[in-house]
Amino acid sequence: MILWWAVLAVLGLVAAAWLGGGALASWREQRAGLVYELTPRYLGAALRGAAALVALGAVLTGSLALLLAPRGGTPATLSADARVAAGPLARHTVTSAPTPGATPSSGPSLSPSTTPKPAAVAATPAAALTVVSHPHGGQLLQGTLPGLPGRFRVWLPGQYQGRSIPLQAVLVLADDAELDGVFEGLAGAVDSGRANPMVAVIPAASCSPTGTVDPALTGAGLRKAVASRFHVASDPGGWAVLGLDAGAPCAVATELAAPGSFGAAAGLGGRYDALRVPGAPASGSVRLLLADAGRDTAGLASASKLGAALSARPHTAVRLSSAVRDFSADRERFRLVRVAAGYLTEQLATSRR
Repeated sequence: MILWWAVLAVLGLVAAAWLGGGALASWREQRAGLVYELTPRYLGAALRGAAALVALGAVLTGSLALLLAPRGGTPATLSADARVAAGPLARHTVTSAPTPGATPSSGPSLSPSTTPKPAAVAATPAAALTVVSHPHGGQLLQGTLPGLPGRFRVWLPGQYQGRSIPLQAVLVLADDAELDGVFEGLAGAVDSGRANPMVAVIPAASCSPTGTVDPALTGAGLRKAVASRFHVASDPGGWAVLGLDAGAPCAVATELAAPGSFGAAAGLGGRYDALRVPGAPASGSVRLLLADAGRDTAGLASASKLGAALSARPHTAVRLSSAVRDFSADRERFRLVRVAAGYLTEQLATSRR
C-alpha cells in the first residue's frame, strides 16, 4: 500500500508540472495573439491550471497517506464468527435474470472488441481515393488524382459534411511523421475559432532545400483535380500552401515564384539559407508568414534574414512570428500550424475582396 501511495504522489507531481507548464504556454500564446488583434481565449489555460491544481492535490493526498501509513504490525484477520458469516456470500454466484419475453440465443455473444461500429460516412464518390484513417475528427483518404502524377493524401475536416459553400484548401508540404501535428493544428484552429475549416492536400513528392517543387502542384491542374473530387474552392483565392520544416522552403518558393497560384503561404520552422529567391513577378501580391518557435534560434535567424531580403521586393508582405512556446517540439509544431491556419484564413478572406 505504501508503494502505491508513493507512485500516486510521483505521478501527481509530474502531471502537475506538465499541466502547469501547458497552462503557462497557452496563456503566453493567447497574449501574443493580441499583436494580430485576435481575441484572447483563456479557457484552455484555465482548464490546464485547474487540472494542475487537482494533480497537486493528489500529490498532497499521496504524501499525507504515505506519512500516516502504519509501519510494521500483523495484518488483521477475520474472527471465526466473521468467517462463518462471510462463507455463504463468498460461494454465492450472482446471475442476471433473463428479460421477460426474451428467448435465449445460442449464438456467440459480442465482446466489446467485436461490437459493430457505425459505418463511416463516405466523403465523396472518389473511386481513386480510399479512406485510410480518421485523425482528429476528420477523414484521411489516399490514392491518385486525375491528371496528376504520383499519389496524394487528402484530409477532410470534421466540418466537411453538409457544407453548402465550398471549403478552402491548403497544399501541405511536410514529412509523414509531421502530418498528425498538421491535422491536429488545423482542427484545433477551427475549434478555437481562429480559422475556417480547410481541406488539406498532401502530395507524396519531397521538397529540396533550394525550394524546387513539381510545377504540376502549383498550377490550375491541382485545383481542378481536387475540386472535381471534393467540395472545395477551385480559384486561387480559395487555396493556400503550407510548408513545415523541410517543406517550408518549397512553400515559400512557390508563393514567391507564382503568387497568383495561391492566396497566401506559410513557412513553419524552415531553413531558407539555400533558397533561390526568384525575381519579383509582373503581377500578383505575395502574402507570406514565416513562423518559428521561440527557442528555435537558428530558424528565427534564417527567417529574419529572408524577411530582410524580401523587404524591398515590390508587392511582397512578409510577417514574422516567434510567439510559439511549449514544452516539446511536437507541441510547438501543433501550435505553429494553428497560428498558420489563422493567418491563412485571414489572408484568403482578404484576397477575395
